Amino acid sequence: MNQIAEKYGIHRVTVSIVLGRNGTSKRPKGLNDHQKARAVELYESGLSLATVGKQLGFNATTIRAALLKQGVSMRDPHGRAR
Repeated sequence: MNQIAEKYGIHRVTVSIVLGRNGTSKRPKGLNDHQKARAVELYESGLSLATVGKQLGFNATTIRAALLKQGVSMRDPHGRAR
């Protein structure tokens, strides 16, 4: 929806309303089991949350939440020791 909204210069909520009116199904919220496993794999390989999100079609906040639910420890985003 974000990509459609950006392409046409409208708000994502407007896209959602139009899709709903036309009976178009929307992608389920959150990552499915395969995407969660892939997110863990990508993040643990050293990729950033943003990069993992781009590869899977989600924003970094969604990826972070999914990884935390999977028990993954977050790296310091600034490279400082924890």
